[in-house]
Parts: sequence; C-alpha cells; structure tokens
Amino acid sequence: MNTLTIKDLTKTYPNGVKALNGINLEITNGMFGLLGANGAGKSSLMRTIASLQEPSTGSVFLMSKIL
Repeated sequence: MNTLTIKDLTKTYPNGVKALNGINLEITNGMFGLLGANGAGKSSLMRTIASLQEPSTGSVFLMSKIL
C-alpha cells in the first residue's frame, strides 16, 4: 500500500505570510481532492509535496521515505 504522510508541516514565506500551519495528514491508496478558499494554502501544500519548495518545518514522506 502506498502512503503519503505529512508531519507537522509549516510554511512561512519571507514576507511573513504563514501559508501552512502544523499540517498532519496520512493518505493511502485512492482518489482525494483538495478544496479550500483562496489563500488557504492549497498551492503551497502541493508545491511542498512535489518538492518544488522547502517547508519551514515538518516533513513529507512517501512510503516511509522522506521527500
């Protein structure tokens, strides 16, 4: 089973905007959607999961391997 695990993820940009604050999530096989209002941190979360940006704190794991 493939598992994406996010532990204590935060992202604060240099201008002081805190886009992610202590995200903890575990997703297993299946289809999931990511919904939220403008400015909720959806793109920041996806960029961090895709390793396009570094989190301020926390970790993202795929099948127990850190991304």
